[in-house]
Amino acid sequence: MNNSTPTSSTPAQGRKRTKARTAVVGVLAAGLLLGGGVIAANAATSSSPSTTAAATSQPAATAATATAAAKTALARHPLAAGLRFFVNGDSTKPNYGQRAAKIATFILDKRPKLAAKLPAALQADLKALKDAADGDRVAKATHIRDTALNGGYGPKIQAQAKRMQEQKANRKA
Repeated sequence: MNNSTPTSSTPAQGRKRTKARTAVVGVLAAGLLLGGGVIAANAATSSSPSTTAAATSQPAATAATATAAAKTALARHPLAAGLRFFVNGDSTKPNYGQRAAKIATFILDKRPKLAAKLPAALQADLKALKDAADGDRVAKATHIRDTALNGGYGPKIQAQAKRMQEQKANRKA
């Protein structure tokens, strides 16, 4: 019988490969958090709609579906999903400010190690959004979007934000 796997392969080696893949994914996610954008670019150009795209760009989705999809996307790549929401989100929707505050809270409270790697200005703006009153949340979220697109958080985040904006424009075309 022609076996394609080596005879010395054991289940322990399979687990090592899985752990290695997990470590690689973790390193890629950390690179994304620093503005690399590799994972977000691949996810956004995927032929199948991603959960993040479903949560931010499909108005027909129910609130429960959108909330579940947003939580799933945040759990995997919180900063990429957050940046995509701020850049591509529709600030005219009634729950935009509330969702933006939830994203800021999630990033700061649930992922403090990752949030600590963000530029100080972005950390301060996320904290201000998290602590803002209901009426001020939309203005704070649009400030984060504008600052990211104008390079106020650094060139890596600016490049990622512009890439996400272009990808949204390409999907609509």
